[in-house]
Parts: sequence; C-alpha cells; structure tokens
Amino acid sequence: MGKRSREFVPNSPDEVTLEWVASALSDATGRDGTSVRSVAVEPLSTGGQGMTGQTVRIRIESDDPELPSSVVAKFAASDPQTRALVESYDSYAREIRFYQRFASRVPVATPKYFGASYDPGSSGQPGPVASRVIDALPAAAKLWMSRNVTKYLRPSDRRYALMIEDMGSSGSIFSLVDPPSLEQVALALDTLASVHATFWQDSSLAGDDVFEVLVTTTPSLFSTVATRRSLPIALDRYDWCGPAEEALLAEAADRLAADVVTLNTPLTLIHGDPRSDNLIYTPDGSVILLDWAVVGHGHPGWDVGYLLSSCLRPEEFDHADRLVAGYEASMASRGVEVGGASLREGVAAAFRAVAVQQLLSLAVFDGRLEDADDAELADFWLPRLVAGLGHDWASGRG
Repeated sequence: MGKRSREFVPNSPDEVTLEWVASALSDATGRDGTSVRSVAVEPLSTGGQGMTGQTVRIRIESDDPELPSSVVAKFAASDPQTRALVESYDSYAREIRFYQRFASRVPVATPKYFGASYDPGSSGQPGPVASRVIDALPAAAKLWMSRNVTKYLRPSDRRYALMIEDMGSSGSIFSLVDPPSLEQVALALDTLASVHATFWQDSSLAGDDVFEVLVTTTPSLFSTVATRRSLPIALDRYDWCGPAEEALLAEAADRLAADVVTLNTPLTLIHGDPRSDNLIYTPDGSVILLDWAVVGHGHPGWDVGYLLSSCLRPEEFDHADRLVAGYEASMASRGVEVGGASLREGVAAAFRAVAVQQLLSLAVFDGRLEDADDAELADFWLPRLVAGLGHDWASGRG
C-alpha cells in the first residue's frame, strides 16, 4: 500500500489539530496559516457518518478575513469493511487528487479545496493478472469469497484528511427516499453536460491516477455473486420482484463484462456518483456537485444513467427519454455531439451495472440508510433500476 507520510495526517475528526488545519490551509490558499487562532470540530446536522466515510465541520477563527470561517473535513470510514471497500477503488486519495488537480477546471459549482493530507499508496484493486485469475475461479470459490469478504478485502493503515468549502447553507439536498422533481433532474443533467462538454476527449485525463475503473476489474466475480447469492435475497425480500424482474436482473449480471468495457470508454471526465444526495439545488437555480470520490474518465452514459436511476420513480419512466434528449441537446449547445445511439447504449449499460452493484449490497455490504429507519439503499434504488432495465432505451419505448 506504500509508506506512511512523515508529516502528521489526522486519521479521524478526533485527531484534528490547529497546527494541521493552519498548515493545510496555507498550502492550499497560499496565505499565512499562522493567522489561525483556534479550531473547533463539530458534527454536521446529518451526523457525519456517511456510507463511505466520516464528515465533520471545522470552525476556524483567524486574523485573516480571506480564510474561511468554517470548512467541511472528510476522513475514512471507521467501519473496517466499508473502509476496505472504498480503498479498493482508492476513493479517499482519489477525491483528494481530484480537488488538487481538476476541481479548479470544473465549469460548474463545486466545493473549493482548502487543503488535504494523505499517505501515499495505491488502490486495493487487483492488477490485470490477478483480475483474470479471480474471474477464472470456479463459481463455488467466488461465492466463498463473497461470504468471507474480510479475509481478502482488508483496510490499510493509510491516513486521509480533506478540507473543502462548507456548502451547508447553500441550498436543498434531496435524499434517495424523497428524490428531486423531474425539472430538477433535468437541471442536474444540464450541469453534468457542462462538465462532460468541458472535458470532452481531453488528453490531460489519460493515464492520470485520479481515475480508477468505474465498476470492477472482476466482472465475472460480481456477476456470479449477484445471480447466485444476491438475486435469491431480492426475490425473497421484495414482493414486487417476480419472474419478469428476476429475468431483467439476471440479464444485467450476464451483461456486466461487456457493459464495463462500454462504461470505461475514455470520452470525458465523469462525476461517478451523481446521486440525488450528492447534489445541492441553490435558490438561484444552479446545481452544486458534491462528493467526487469516484470521479472517472469514461462514458457520459454512466453519469446520465446513474442520476436517472437514483431519481426516477418507476411511474416516472415515461419521461426518461425526454430527459436523455435534453442532456443530448445540452451537450450539442456546448459544441459536442455525443451520438444518440452511443449515449443510450451507455445509459442502458449504467442501469445494468448499477443494478448489479445494488444487488451485491444486499448480500455483501451494509447499505443501510440513516434517514429511512435503517432501510437498505437497495430498497429504494432497485425498483427504479428495474424500471430502467425494462425500458427500451434504443427506440425510446418502455
């Protein structure tokens, strides 16, 4: 995983010090960090224990009016299994590198970078050879791995701390339980189009270690576990999941390997996680993009399909094609022709890949939501995904 930095890195909110905040602010802003007189860590209104990490607010008193009076600080998850999963995509360090290298070039509102520290290292994803070996394992071995995740997916001792602009009072955030309106979804798609068009076929993205694979390097492992272990759980758990829905989910798993290739096509910078609760709708009608931990270099259909799948209730899919056409028009207005068939192929691939991810969450990882009486994320997301799996994206007829 790499050597630890010789510099101090707070590994949790409890380890934050005035000296570290002052030094990080100085490095990020170029201003004199010695003007910081005191810092105070406090929880966010949401509690700060997100699904992938710990988030707090740091109040700052300084003699420099140009420094922020508060920032949001992000740290790795305290739960070992969650942390190991996130580290397998190098997401903690990945988000820090994004803010250091690319955030200033993003054409839409996103939190400002106010400093970070992390230990060097690499993702926990298996390399090409190991991935081929894992994917070639017998089904029984793959199922054993899914039942014993902690035996082969373990957290590192790397430390990560990121400070960004405090956007807490900037606007409204919608949960997956209560998603935004169709008009707001269209506005979010236009915001994503602005990002995609700005970075379209940008050569500076190629080979940068900000970006990791979007879904998985072991699609056969995911497919096997999704169909053999997760799908039976879904059939038992959901009364809406009958033979037709089972067939759609099984097909999504079967097509994952091909979909991974489509979604990793390096066309532009993509947000990677444009769920409704990673968007702030401001009073002036703009959308702020939060949480860049899975930023990628890939197909824009991932962002479009991911957003639609998290926001559109099953009864709203009559509007899906209009929303995709609106995104396509937004790209065209910025000088980029994404190609209708290619775009819709990417959107359909995203629906299938996210469906597999949500199936896996039922069997392998804890996806409980704090604001929904401990319901699973998949309880709300899978019905919307299945509605999208049954949609004819190519012709625009459900």
